[in-house]
Amino acid sequence: MALLSRVAESLFWLGRHIERAENTARLLDVTYHGRLEPQNEQELGALNTWEALVATLGLTNSYRSLYDRANEQGVVEFLTVSRQNSSSIVSSVEAARDSARGVRDYLSSETFVAINRLYHSTSQRNLTLIMADGVYDYCDTVRQGAQTFHGTAESTSLHDEGWYWLRSGVFLERADMTSRIVDSKYHLLMTSLDEIGGPIDRFQWAAVLRGVSGYEAFLRAQSGGIDGPEVVSFLVLAEDFPRSLLASVTDLQQALELATDGAADRLRNPALGLVAGLASKLRYESAETLLGKGLHQYLVDSQAALAQISGRLGEAFFGASPRAT
Repeated sequence: MALLSRVAESLFWLGRHIERAENTARLLDVTYHGRLEPQNEQELGALNTWEALVATLGLTNSYRSLYDRANEQGVVEFLTVSRQNSSSIVSSVEAARDSARGVRDYLSSETFVAINRLYHSTSQRNLTLIMADGVYDYCDTVRQGAQTFHGTAESTSLHDEGWYWLRSGVFLERADMTSRIVDSKYHLLMTSLDEIGGPIDRFQWAAVLRGVSGYEAFLRAQSGGIDGPEVVSFLVLAEDFPRSLLASVTDLQQALELATDGAADRLRNPALGLVAGLASKLRYESAETLLGKGLHQYLVDSQAALAQISGRLGEAFFGASPRAT
């Protein structure tokens, strides 16, 4: 490996933290607007919605250590501006900027400016401003800032080993968070089996699609309108939609192969084998088999596989104590 492990690790986590901030914003936006369908809050289980959002992100224990109960204000604060939550948007962007500072020589000045602007645009707002301006406005600021970073990095970076470590972090985080956004429909939005196929069900699936910027792409691919199994197939298994779970895992596999090219097989094979196994497993699934097996458990198992991949990379390339995810 020509690249220092410290540099590879910083670039990998720079990619992960930017993607985490963006996808936390996406998931928060899906939840916030998914509960605004014109029904009363008791019918939609508003409180359970916020509890389930925190659970979907795997942050229940962290949230409970800071707040008495899960409600709109508490969860919005926890996921946006709380520095006591290491996975909040502000914490993720701050961690990304810290990583970027350590690898300035590997980033163009335009890329570093994009990170810095995203940091200032997210950290200078408090909860009062976010609620006054609207959660959507804050989430959109994060999405736009993250996309500016991706576009700038793509067009101004040397596409060398460091670039592929950064992209590996992006794709691993994207795969994990896409699985959580899809899971939000079953684990978070759907409160009654009676809703399946009805207006609320279609509204919520549309919210999920918009959350991953996939609404228009889905309608182009599927002319029959919003249908739960078809949306599952699109967001989990579509090879031609870049934010699907399969596309993200496929991109992760390709990026990791290039990032670790030249490394000893004993270092690269454990992680690459896990990625290849997950990609192969996804390619031989269908919406029917996913739903038949239990979508929630399938997505949880995928998240566990991705965490294992991250752990193997940490052990092999970033030192004996891989950074917590």
